Amino acid sequence: MACPFVVTDDGGNRIGFFRYALNTESSEGFLASVIVDNKLRGKGYGREMIQLALQYAFEITGAELVQLNVFSENTEAKRCYERVGFAERYVEKDVFTYKDELWSRCNMTISKQ
Repeated sequence: MACPFVVTDDGGNRIGFFRYALNTESSEGFLASVIVDNKLRGKGYGREMIQLALQYAFEITGAELVQLNVFSENTEAKRCYERVGFAERYVEKDVFTYKDELWSRCNMTISKQ
């Protein structure tokens, strides 16, 4: 089961949201629904949010590896994950239809340092 987290700044203003789950058998964490408020994108909040989520995953839940999925077409999000240290594991081509487009899903992982 994934647990939802609402991320706020020091003043209590909402920055974003993500869900996190841990497979206790494999010690593999999963980040899902990673969202940063549209008007706050490009200001480093996403990177900081992911770094804090990873700190929670590795230090609190004991994950050895964390994975996430991102649409390959979402280049800004993918670049954010890469800056934090995620690496592409595999891509599933044309798995989602949006309007008249087919989008691919990229699975990315990061291991405990």
